[in-house]
Amino acid sequence: MKIKIFFWLFLIIHFSCSDKSSSTRIKGNIPNLPDGILYLYKDVYNNRIDSVQTKNGQFTIEHNWSANETYPFVYLGIDHVDSKGILRAFSFKTNARFKGSAYNSQFFLSDSLISLDGEFTEFKQDGVELPEKVKIVTMPKIKAGYQTNALFNSDGDMFTNISKNTYEKIEAKIKQYPNSYHLLYQINNNRNSFTATQNQDFLSLFKGRIVASEIFEKLKTYNKKRFDRKQIKLPLLLNNKDEKTEILNTKYKKHVVVFWASWCGPCRQEIPELKKMHLQHKKNIEFVSISIDAKEKAWKKALEQENMSWKQLFVNEESVNYEQIEIFFQLSSSIPYMVLLDDNMNVIRSSVGLMTGIELDKFISE
Repeated sequence: MKIKIFFWLFLIIHFSCSDKSSSTRIKGNIPNLPDGILYLYKDVYNNRIDSVQTKNGQFTIEHNWSANETYPFVYLGIDHVDSKGILRAFSFKTNARFKGSAYNSQFFLSDSLISLDGEFTEFKQDGVELPEKVKIVTMPKIKAGYQTNALFNSDGDMFTNISKNTYEKIEAKIKQYPNSYHLLYQINNNRNSFTATQNQDFLSLFKGRIVASEIFEKLKTYNKKRFDRKQIKLPLLLNNKDEKTEILNTKYKKHVVVFWASWCGPCRQEIPELKKMHLQHKKNIEFVSISIDAKEKAWKKALEQENMSWKQLFVNEESVNYEQIEIFFQLSSSIPYMVLLDDNMNVIRSSVGLMTGIELDKFISE
């Protein structure tokens, strides 16, 4: 009997300490959930990866993970379609805040065991009209593991509008959850928004199995390269005449470099204001737009439509040159992204997101 008990204790300890779940089991008891089909999605709502029928508000869904999953833990969400075709998109109450207010998350992390108990409530927001057969519903706090707990205790806007205070908040949160993949993922996604030294400080605070993960090692290696930014030689990029050309012209004292894509609505919306700025400053400031479209064809089609008269270049994330560009320009994970450089190719300032004409003029001129 002692041998059997020891064996089961070994299994419990082994699997509870593993840095990656081989499966995620979600058990639900939601009395007011109509009969229908519950869908499990990964990263985005339309990437459904599993499903199960619900009866009398009860269900169990177990999803097995492939051994070659890139990330040890992934972001998951659920929605449900009942027999009348009504889709209910689920969100979950957290202990976190977003812009000072209570924050509901549509995601949880792929911990091995997750339990959903209690009735949902319909979420309604003033000024937001949903299609007739779509409802947003909120569940009470779910029971999950360490990774979801870390997510639900990290403010939803922690990595937006990054400032000096952001660094201190993230540092404190890592100390609280030193094995959190959510925090590691977000730092990696925003790795160029922090200095190389700040990222190095963040990495030093993580503890446990996470420091042996592939994503941790990749970020660590990438960050080391950032300390040698001055040693990076910018590659030649393809221009709109199918020629390889220099990214920056050293005759200018300042350079405005805009990263955009054909599919990015705010990027396209900003172009008319960029045209005005270019006419006003083109004698003294070099303007360069770099598309990160996946396909060259999509980029060229957008160029025909937008008719931008300054230097137009193309690179995508699969390019061997992408990392050099990412490090040199301190590229954000979001676009439109604009960076202003001086005549020594030092970054003066950068901005993420759509800017008005007044904001653009201030960004370029000050």
